[in-house]
Amino acid sequence: MSFSQLMSSMRFAISMLSVVGLASIIGTVLQQNQPYESYIINFGQFWFELFEMLSLYNVYQATWFLLILFFLVASTSLCVSRNTPQVIKDIRRFQENIREESLKRNKYVSEISIKNFKKSDLVSLLKDMQFKVREKKINGEDDLIVAKKGDFQKLGYIFTHMAIIIISVGGLMDGNLVFKFKEAVGIKKIEMVDKPISEIAKKSWLETSNFSYRANMLLVEGESQDVGVIPVKDGYLIQDLPFSVALKDFKIEHYASGQPKSFESDLIVKNKKNGKVLNKKISVNKPLTVNGVTIYQSDFQDGGSKLNLNLIDLYSAEKPLAMKAAVFKHNILIVDDQKLNFEFEDFRLFNILDIGLEESKKPTNVGPNFRHKIRDVTGQAREYETYQHPMVIDGRYFFMSGMRNTPQEDYRYLRIPADAERSLEGFMVFKNLIRDRKKVTKATVEIARNSSEIKEVSRNLANNFQAIFDNFVSGGYNNIALNIDENVPDEKQEQVAGTYLKIIHLIADRLIVDFQNNNSTSSLFNFDDVSVFTQDALNGYSDSFFYGSNFWIELKDFEHIQASGLQLTKSPGQFWVYLGSIMLVLGIFCMIYIQEARLWIVRKKGSKKVTLAFASNREHLEFEKFVLDTKAKIKKFYLN
Repeated sequence: MSFSQLMSSMRFAISMLSVVGLASIIGTVLQQNQPYESYIINFGQFWFELFEMLSLYNVYQATWFLLILFFLVASTSLCVSRNTPQVIKDIRRFQENIREESLKRNKYVSEISIKNFKKSDLVSLLKDMQFKVREKKINGEDDLIVAKKGDFQKLGYIFTHMAIIIISVGGLMDGNLVFKFKEAVGIKKIEMVDKPISEIAKKSWLETSNFSYRANMLLVEGESQDVGVIPVKDGYLIQDLPFSVALKDFKIEHYASGQPKSFESDLIVKNKKNGKVLNKKISVNKPLTVNGVTIYQSDFQDGGSKLNLNLIDLYSAEKPLAMKAAVFKHNILIVDDQKLNFEFEDFRLFNILDIGLEESKKPTNVGPNFRHKIRDVTGQAREYETYQHPMVIDGRYFFMSGMRNTPQEDYRYLRIPADAERSLEGFMVFKNLIRDRKKVTKATVEIARNSSEIKEVSRNLANNFQAIFDNFVSGGYNNIALNIDENVPDEKQEQVAGTYLKIIHLIADRLIVDFQNNNSTSSLFNFDDVSVFTQDALNGYSDSFFYGSNFWIELKDFEHIQASGLQLTKSPGQFWVYLGSIMLVLGIFCMIYIQEARLWIVRKKGSKKVTLAFASNREHLEFEKFVLDTKAKIKKFYLN
């Protein structure tokens, strides 16, 4: 088999089409062109690298996919060029030269008795039944009428094959082939480092004449930009635009639950060449096309919200440190001669979480939260997610802040109990009380005195209580567990642990009672059972040693600034894909819903019978019904 025969074979075309179909499934199931970080989180390092090697994160512009499209176009084009002349010939042909013996061997052949042939009337009847008719004399004596209908069914072959070619060409047009070539020869280069646009090398810029692209733009109200960002692999390119886009106004509506209902942008688009200005409102599914570039309302994000924060040191009695911050900005703080970089990455006004008991959970808006990283001098960073308002968990209110060391991990949440006024103040008072050695000593002495009236025994108890509590304050329950493992026999560890926990809880309770006695106007601990708050506070303080930072960042208030997310698409292949899709539908319609049928009617000279023979390229139940119906009409014609 020669190469051209292989390329034009049906097997080769079907193989290529199957691979394209499989790739399309992957491209649909696997979200395309996302940040590499999200793929690593979802798949892990091994599968991420394997999928990257196969270019599955941008399937439709992968070199292997475009190569398959090219071979599919070539193969299908050869099939069409080879078979179309025969298809057209079959459409025109009436097959009036068929032999009588062949007709008699036909599956659908029968004879009808007649009194008078009435040839011209029979021809008119067939034409009324939408047949194309041709008459002929056999051997100069016998009459032959050849009728056919449904020729357009054969056009389905041409339409479907042409559709595959046109759709594939459209895919190639949007495949970024020009950029791939320029990248291969070193003319263009993907930028890997986040930089201001003015500092990005021209090698990473694409001209306004770029044939096709899909770029992103993020605009804050009042801001104007004339370039888009194209994410490519783990980097990006800058796409120069033939116009500038300014955001005049951005509106978003929410459902009562806090879920976004709709969002739209009032844009001002100014042509760079002639200065022509266009004012247009766009929304989801209502884009704007300018100079061949379509601007879509894709999403909305934070646009640099301003945050007023309190930095609360969990292990110090010092007052909270006020900090003014903004999303996408960095704040530097010197702690113990070490520089910490606070990087604020996102702010969300609405957060919908499933809140409630397991059997009655429902989506609830829990209010604002913000995300930030704390990076040390070595460049290592931990990521935090903190909510402004307390959440109800098991019927009690907790302030929540999650931490993770890497993006691959889930957040591990530190739960700080809210006081009776649903603020953080109660916990801040509590952690200062348990770290106040004088007050702790006083509490332990009182508890020991109540436990024994013997001074020596009471003094020893107080010292032991103090040591246990100091051990907890310096490292939480983990310190207690380590101490028990080192100093207590295995068979007594559970009993001793229970005793230690009771002592810690008893001292903490006494500290709160003493605070209430000395601050009668305070309502921070006005609970029906303050011991529940005490236990939650002890748990929160103990867990704070795994929080990775001394600071709890409290969001006091904010100025919410939203940004409109736009997608700018130049897709010359889109029209051809749509055209090919229409042709594909037409082709399938022709092949499925149009029934090709041929009818031969033979009457020998002087005979009182006519022979009917039917044929079709696809014989099925509907064709059998058609044969019976046609024969019945012809019989009725001769009976009248």
